[in-house]
Amino acid sequence: MSRAISVAFLTVLTGVALTDAGAQERPFHFPVPPLDAVRLTKAVAYTRVDTTTLAMDVYQPKHVPSSAPALVFYGFYWPESNDRPPREVNDQAIRWARIVASRGIVAVIPDLRAEPGTGTAQRPTRARKGELEQLLAHLTQHAGAYGIDARRITLFAASGSVAAALPAIVDPQRTEIRAAVLYYGGAGADVATFRPDVSILWVRAGRDSPGMNSAIDRLTSRAVAQNVPLTLINYASGHHGFEAVDDRAATRQVIEQTIGFVKGVTPRE
Repeated sequence: MSRAISVAFLTVLTGVALTDAGAQERPFHFPVPPLDAVRLTKAVAYTRVDTTTLAMDVYQPKHVPSSAPALVFYGFYWPESNDRPPREVNDQAIRWARIVASRGIVAVIPDLRAEPGTGTAQRPTRARKGELEQLLAHLTQHAGAYGIDARRITLFAASGSVAAALPAIVDPQRTEIRAAVLYYGGAGADVATFRPDVSILWVRAGRDSPGMNSAIDRLTSRAVAQNVPLTLINYASGHHGFEAVDDRAATRQVIEQTIGFVKGVTPRE
């Protein structure tokens, strides 16, 4: 079985990754600013595990504010399979990062490794223990250096990465996570209890697979029953990975709503 697509806006976003320099980029149906419209700092080390240095690319607004909201893209790679990190090859995540940075949000695309042997239909993607925690600790401790308000960190996950991200999002000990953006994902997740202090934007693509949308319906119904601060967008005519698939005004409206959600995240009271 081929490895399942894994992503998160903290993902391999809809699993769209370039595998070599000659691969053709997929379209992105939202205006993407030029690279010189933002400030990019590449390969910033955030931790070292054994002999491996894990790094991140940080996209900042051109004029870095003192306390901007942060959006962490949750995506994996499999170094044992000679994968390259999403920050190097995921053209969709890079475009997202440039878009949100141009709108006053600090975007982070980190190296996060998947557990070896996961990423298939039989063994869904799982994060290696401790790496996300170390990333969040680093961002919190050095928030001032990146122009981040450490009280306004949002995790973005999409597609197959949603199920991998949810355990961290609902973990009461992961207080660094203030909000989550979840795009067309949730299949394979089994969450009993959501956190009442984490705001969630969940985007459902109406023309996605029945199995995926059934999972989203089940999870969002459970969140609503627990009175979680949840915003559900049902993009009725949208397909899975609609940013690259559906060139219509509704796609751009959903992305605008997502940007507004992240910018509107407030510190806990």
